[in-house]
Amino acid sequence: MVCGIYGDISLQTVREGYIQSVTMNTSPVVRRKFDGLWNAKTGVRYHSLSDKKMNFKITLKGNGLDFETVIQEDAFEGDNEYTWNLRVENPELWKSADELKDEGLSENSLYTLTVTALNADSEDDDSMEKQIAFRTLSLIAKQDSYGCSLYYELNGRAVFAKGSNWIPADSLPERWTESRYRTLLQSTVDANMNTLRIWGGGNYESDLCYNLCDRLGLIVWQDCAFACSLYPATEEFLSSVEQEIEDNVYRLQHHPSLAVWCGNNEDFGSLTWYEESRKNRDRYIVDYDRLNHGCIEATIKRCDPDHTWWPSSPCAGPGTFGDNWHNDSEGDMHFWSVWHEKKDMEAYLEIKPRFVSEFGYESFPSTEGILEFAEKKDLNLTSPVMEWHQRSPGGNSIILENFSRYFRFPKGTENMIYLSQVQQALAVKTAVDYWRSLRPHCMGAVIWQLNDVWPVASWSSLEYSGKWKLLHYAAKKFFSRVALSLVKKDGVVYLNVVNESLSTVKAEITVRIINFEGKDVAPKIKIPASLKSDTVKCVWTSEFSKLPVKCDSNECFVYAEMKAASIDGRKQNFYMNDTLFFERWKKCEIGIPEITYSIEEKSGGFVISLETDKPAFFTSFDVPGIKGTFSENMITLLPGKKSKVTFTQDSFGSSGKTKPSTLSSFKKALRITTLRDTYE
Repeated sequence: MVCGIYGDISLQTVREGYIQSVTMNTSPVVRRKFDGLWNAKTGVRYHSLSDKKMNFKITLKGNGLDFETVIQEDAFEGDNEYTWNLRVENPELWKSADELKDEGLSENSLYTLTVTALNADSEDDDSMEKQIAFRTLSLIAKQDSYGCSLYYELNGRAVFAKGSNWIPADSLPERWTESRYRTLLQSTVDANMNTLRIWGGGNYESDLCYNLCDRLGLIVWQDCAFACSLYPATEEFLSSVEQEIEDNVYRLQHHPSLAVWCGNNEDFGSLTWYEESRKNRDRYIVDYDRLNHGCIEATIKRCDPDHTWWPSSPCAGPGTFGDNWHNDSEGDMHFWSVWHEKKDMEAYLEIKPRFVSEFGYESFPSTEGILEFAEKKDLNLTSPVMEWHQRSPGGNSIILENFSRYFRFPKGTENMIYLSQVQQALAVKTAVDYWRSLRPHCMGAVIWQLNDVWPVASWSSLEYSGKWKLLHYAAKKFFSRVALSLVKKDGVVYLNVVNESLSTVKAEITVRIINFEGKDVAPKIKIPASLKSDTVKCVWTSEFSKLPVKCDSNECFVYAEMKAASIDGRKQNFYMNDTLFFERWKKCEIGIPEITYSIEEKSGGFVISLETDKPAFFTSFDVPGIKGTFSENMITLLPGKKSKVTFTQDSFGSSGKTKPSTLSSFKKALRITTLRDTYE
């Protein structure tokens, strides 16, 4: 529990009055005409110590714009509110992380809005500065024949939400440093995510966090800070909540990354969790309504009528009260059947959701991460230390039980740690690959969770230190703007291609059926594909029984690769592949691969060149003690096919920059593990 004051405190001197807040909402003057004249609706709250005439100087600068105007208003003693409409011709538009990458950019260029209150002598009495951008961004819910769709719309374009849930950056606020925020958020973008849901069980984040989201193009779903609990509805409590909501809405409203205000996380569903609320359901429903709608919703709509309001997460839509854990036809869904209900990974394929704002699967941190809190003697998954660093009831047992469902049981703790991360990545990949193939029916896959507040076994894709788990590397691939995926559903294999880039993609796709010695057991299938922007296409499908193969289903696998011939008419060197087993991995007699590799130094890192004599599955790389990221991880190596993996140093680490590694120390630290290494 945090005690005391951990934020900044300042003392402000006031002469004639002070600016309380500045808000901004932008929209094209001609509806949906985004390349013309824009309106910047600027709102100011000003507290005056007396009745008087006031002049306000407004400047807007950036991206070649240098705008200034002075507006006179009547100010009365007390609180005053003003709204002005500024016009800007052809401003630079705010872009999502995906769009920035499409245009070869690393961040958005923002505008600086400054509002200055001038006293009677035209001197600056008070001023407030905000970084803003021009865009329209909202969460759209539309009734359709299936139920109610849900998707982001940015500047008139529907956006598939690819992202993760954010929890506080650390359990101790003094560790919420700029370098930690930058590390976590840059890693989010580097894994091809475009969305961050700031979870209601945490806190309203720092200005720095939202500023970075603005720059990086991360779309923010903001929960209000209420989660999984029963709250009172007394006048005193609601008055406190109203002030809390008002303060944060006025502080955050101007951020171009902010898409939606959500009332809470799982509060309505929690009415069934506690004996008290089960006994007095009607009373607690009334209390919930008073808090969430009578107070939170009313305050947000009063302070910020232009942003989307979403009542709760999960939720079927405004005006609904119901369980959206198992409702896949409308609104946003939290799907926990695979983890908490212990269903197989294939349960992800049994639903057709509209927008999944929570789903996840646990893994252990790396051995290096575990040794941050445990001694070597504690490297046993049922040791007291390991069980204490697992806060999901029965979590370690669930991980181990699922090993026995899918894999041959691993030997030794280090192999269990590795396999837990493989299993986590495969579970989440199973969901994302299928749900992306359902576009536009499904328009959101937001993983639980991005980060950890302490070193622990959890659902995170980033370890407490910022080190990438295998899930984060997998996300970089399955969240790619142009993605290739193999999905097996009801005994049928589907090969899907998604294009969420801004351009038309033309590609050559090859499908191979290969045995575990690395030999093709069927003719290669060549597929030309052309996909327009924001489309998905199934380019090949087959049942195993219909394939002209000379092997049983547990003796071979599917390997698909895609090479982009051109993107929007320009030649590109884009490449992607995917691997799918016809049977669960434990049923297959995988050969023991002999991997040979060499390492060469390059500026800022190293290049690993690899070859193998047999297929090597989930080939993973680790360099304990050396900070950095690999270009890819958990890959398939094939005989006769050379692979190169790049390691770039100093990409992450809560302690900041580290001393560069030498070639010899990198070679000594490198660990390469494959699935076949985990069992006898």
